[in-house]
Amino acid sequence: MSQERSWEQVKKFHAMCRDVARSIPVWCEMPMNDEDWKRAFLAGAFGQKIAPNPIGEGFIVMNNKRIRSSEKPDLSQIIEQIMAFGNERGVVWSDPSWLALIEERKVA
Repeated sequence: MSQERSWEQVKKFHAMCRDVARSIPVWCEMPMNDEDWKRAFLAGAFGQKIAPNPIGEGFIVMNNKRIRSSEKPDLSQIIEQIMAFGNERGVVWSDPSWLALIEERKVA
């Protein structure tokens, strides 16, 4: 039986991608907005390929898997990975509850 992702997880994922985009607007010499980061994190999590867009700006993801088709354990792991990525790079998180979680993990 699959576990459906929660609406709270989806909102957190999108908010974290916005926070990363605000704190890291350029990655590997490419401008990145929240949609770019969302695709990059999903591509990394699911082994997808990411490439410069051959007919426009930005980049594309091939073999695309969308967040809406993710199950709860998958999304939980992606959120954890985004948090670790952001913490290592000084991302300023917008949700104060995440700050408590981050501090709790530093102590553990």
